[in-house]
Amino acid sequence: MHFAQRTAAIERNAPRQWLTAFATLAAAIALPATATAQVPDDFIGHWSTDPNRCEQINGEVDMLEVVKSGFQFYEIGCEVKKPARTSKDAVTFPAQCWKGGSPVSSGTATLRHLGPDRIDVALHGFFWTAEKPEAFRRCKAD
Repeated sequence: MHFAQRTAAIERNAPRQWLTAFATLAAAIALPATATAQVPDDFIGHWSTDPNRCEQINGEVDMLEVVKSGFQFYEIGCEVKKPARTSKDAVTFPAQCWKGGSPVSSGTATLRHLGPDRIDVALHGFFWTAEKPEAFRRCKAD
């Protein structure tokens, strides 16, 4: 095969090679994100320490937002991994959490149903928080 023929063959295959490379990169990025998205649907939503006031009011009302990949409340955020159900009402996750400007650290997070519209959150193994659970009620808008 002459140089011109090889060049033409490379140019014909270039779009396919770029598409394959892009698809592989996209899958590599997306798979870890979806593999960690493990919070059960019954915990998803907005929760408050005062369900009639579903807005953060420092010193009065704390808000909790739970999504598939983790949760956040006040200055705390956590990304969770695959859960292990610890009881019919509770789920414990390996978690990567942070508070304010602190670095991300590893520990566990437990979400537990206390009633039809009540849950609590407990964090374990993080130096910046007590392990005492904090209770929330589902916001009326959810």
